[in-house]
Amino acid sequence: MALTLCNQSALDVTRTIRALGTNLQEADYVKLRRPFPWAGKRWSAQNFSPSLWRWPPPSPNRPLHVLVPDDRGRMRGSGICCHTVWHALPAHSICWLDEHASMVCPELLFLQMAERFSLPALVMLGYELCGHFSRDPNDPLVGPICDDLPAATSVARIEQYLLGVKRSNGIKNARNALRYVCDHAISAPEAVLATVYSLPPSEFGYGMGPVTLNERVNVDDSDVRESVRNRYPDLSFSFAPLGINYDGHDHLDLDGLVKTAWAAALAQRDSQAEALEALREKAAAVRAKVVDDNVRNRQLASRGRIVFPATKEDLYEPDHLDALTRQVLGCVREVFGIDTSEYVNMLDDTMLKRERHALIDSLLSKGVSRGSSYGSW
Repeated sequence: MALTLCNQSALDVTRTIRALGTNLQEADYVKLRRPFPWAGKRWSAQNFSPSLWRWPPPSPNRPLHVLVPDDRGRMRGSGICCHTVWHALPAHSICWLDEHASMVCPELLFLQMAERFSLPALVMLGYELCGHFSRDPNDPLVGPICDDLPAATSVARIEQYLLGVKRSNGIKNARNALRYVCDHAISAPEAVLATVYSLPPSEFGYGMGPVTLNERVNVDDSDVRESVRNRYPDLSFSFAPLGINYDGHDHLDLDGLVKTAWAAALAQRDSQAEALEALREKAAAVRAKVVDDNVRNRQLASRGRIVFPATKEDLYEPDHLDALTRQVLGCVREVFGIDTSEYVNMLDDTMLKRERHALIDSLLSKGVSRGSSYGSW
């Protein structure tokens, strides 16, 4: 029977196959069984040769985590870490990969990582599994992030799965973290914002949750000239009809515009007309995006929704997110008449401010990729 990958190994494979477009909510399920070698009579490097084994091989620096149903199924070998199931697993706990491998389902993966990750890290993992982005399995801190992916699971599916778990060391942590997770995170920066705004001040968040991501707002009759009939604010707060849209580095393709302008300036005479036309098209596309952003904000305002734009600098520059949050709270107080003194006092607390900035910094990528990172893997 194939090996059943779990814990960090299952997380690595989940990220790998999601990046390829695999929809894990449509996975085939199998039962957990004892593993047996498929090459030779004993476990050896032969079983993990690239011609037979498609997944990460055992390594002393990054062990292969394997789930077994009982002690008789435990494997012996360098770079292999076995985990034994002591209680019956809920149905649909194991996803089929190929003839040699299966892995724990995303819901069980979330539960297993609850024994290892800090609360902010686990919340971020929840946004990743329930959202539409996936981090790089080889270097989640600085590696590229894949977007526009099917969600691996949902908050409701994880909640239902946890109800079927009899006992687990991480179940308390998993249930606690899930309180701060919601579905439909389109990107890692959205997940960072949602995490920081949802976590309570005791965990050095802003404590302004629960939040909703990409909620549909119908603006059908706002303006007959506009073709867009629904808008989706990136993040919406629950205490006021107010939200945030994240406009990251690539929101406006200014780098592409500059590159196209340089190409037009350096074009030879026989290709200059074509290069100038490309420049006009690129400038028009950037302008169209700016216009659409303004239309979006007007349409949402016409439905009583105020949306603040947040930029990459608001996430990465010291104090910028605090400043944005103060502006959000000022609007809540002045426009909607809601008492925000509790949140303002939290922003004024020097110790909380220092720890909050450390939390935000720990969630953000340290490399060139977009998105967030969440500590040591």
